[in-house]
Amino acid sequence: MKKKFLSLISLLSLLSFLAIFTQRANADVNYDINDMDVTAEVNRDGSLMMHREIYYDFDSDAHGVFYTQNLGKKQSLSNIKVKVDGKNIVPAKNGDNNTYQLTKDGNSYRFKVFHSINEDQKVRVEYSYRILNAITNYKDTAELNFKIIGNGWDTDINNARVTVLFPGKVKGLKAWAHGPLNGQTQVLPNQGKIIMTVDHLSGDTGIEVHSIFPPAITSANMNFVNKNRKKAVEKQEAILANEANQRRQEGNVINVDLLIIVAISSIWVIISGFFGKKIGSRPRKWKELVHNYEIPDISPVAAQILDEASEPDTKAFTAYLMQLAGKHKIKIEDYRTRIRKKTAYRITVVDDSILQDDLLNFLFNKVGDGKSFTTKDLRDYTSRKLGKKYEKWRDRQYKLVEDANFFDAKLETRKYHRRMFMISGVIVSVVALVLALYRSDDFPPILDVAVVCGMILVVLEFIAFFVGNKRMSIYTQKGALETDKVRGFKKMLDDIGNFKMKDVGDLILWEDIMPYAVAFGLSKKVLKELKVEFSDEELANTPFILYGPFYSSSSDGFARSFDNSFSSGVSVGSSSSVSGGSGGFSSGSSGGFGGGSGGGAF
Repeated sequence: MKKKFLSLISLLSLLSFLAIFTQRANADVNYDINDMDVTAEVNRDGSLMMHREIYYDFDSDAHGVFYTQNLGKKQSLSNIKVKVDGKNIVPAKNGDNNTYQLTKDGNSYRFKVFHSINEDQKVRVEYSYRILNAITNYKDTAELNFKIIGNGWDTDINNARVTVLFPGKVKGLKAWAHGPLNGQTQVLPNQGKIIMTVDHLSGDTGIEVHSIFPPAITSANMNFVNKNRKKAVEKQEAILANEANQRRQEGNVINVDLLIIVAISSIWVIISGFFGKKIGSRPRKWKELVHNYEIPDISPVAAQILDEASEPDTKAFTAYLMQLAGKHKIKIEDYRTRIRKKTAYRITVVDDSILQDDLLNFLFNKVGDGKSFTTKDLRDYTSRKLGKKYEKWRDRQYKLVEDANFFDAKLETRKYHRRMFMISGVIVSVVALVLALYRSDDFPPILDVAVVCGMILVVLEFIAFFVGNKRMSIYTQKGALETDKVRGFKKMLDDIGNFKMKDVGDLILWEDIMPYAVAFGLSKKVLKELKVEFSDEELANTPFILYGPFYSSSSDGFARSFDNSFSSGVSVGSSSSVSGGSGGFSSGSSGGFGGGSGGGAF
């Protein structure tokens, strides 16, 4: 159906893609690593003095944290210290609070820090140790190749900073970093320093530093290989750097293309929404309407169609039956089923002419026994044919309103097409923006600004869609005027209790009004006021169609009972899918030791 907003629902479903960004988390403990600062001091004997500082933010209770440092075959740890929140803790085997255990398995060292942690607590843990034989000296250079932040973390690291310090000025210092392409490296020879930073470092990525420098810096290093190495390192890193740069260029082209798509589709929808030509006539706003006390000249079904500007629902069909009962063309009576204490209803044919209606004919002859059917029969009926018959009934009723010149079919087509084009534009913008956000870790700073602009455009696009939708109407001038009357009547019913119902009319008149209240979903409210303003004696002397359980506000009332039963029946059948200087990180790995290092919480 053109009036269904299935496409809009699909659009809203796309927004769920904004929740795509996930992270690996320990199943038992919820926590974040806000910052990790790592400092490696290069010693003249080729060892590294490591200081690793980790800032945790816990969302649940925990017993402590752990960290694993993987090393190469000839390497080992010494000078070990562990601190929690600035205080030294001691090694122990009993697992007491504020102690740690260090176990060695092959070339892997595992720190297990016992520290009682409460929910919403922030904890700072520091590991200090010396890595022996971390650097290799060659005839023409010295080399450090180290996965300084490992790729074995249970969660992502929001901010990571790595500093490698040399003992003074280092002429000819070169360094390359491997990790996410959004990382940045500073090589500062005059300061004898390498600095690497990354925002949002994935726990399974890590950072690897590969550096070469004059062998005189580590002149006391006993880890010596009698061959040249410098050219091989530079060649290897040049290849990796070129690959990374190519990936950046390709990625930037994709990123730019995505943002251009966001801009074009957003601007197109914004122009269409805010500046597109108005079509059709619009009924008055609800607050501008005055009470209308005259029963509409059109049926309750047509009244609901005009009010909602869409096909009638099952409440409208229920109101249709009530109107037929009021005209004595059908009879509605309640009875108790044997199985249920709950009241059920039987609908019986009085005037056979109504069977010319295809849906009524089906209800009486297929759902029922040819003369009558019950609400229980409806609940138990599961054929798809009922849903098909109901949809055809809805289409016929809607066509009657169109044929009465209340709606303009040409305006409907124009509105449908314009709205679908706008929805398509919104979908394209949202999908492109989501993909751009997903790739945002690889963005250069200038594209970050473009992403923010894209988000603003998408917000404006949504506003433009709803504004543009309101600027398009399917009502003719005649239809808008009639809708004002219908809605004025509905507003009167909705405001019932603020005036005397007897001033509107007697019970016989209210009997004619009630089907409209049912179609508008206001029958419960109207009936409640009827029972307040009219005496029991007055109500008792009216035809049963108004009094008794027929319009009951409980679940036993016919209006609710039939609507629920009929909705259940039709739902089955309804049809509705390279140089070693400062710069960015390189991808891949240069084969440094320390891979798999990482940690988590327990």
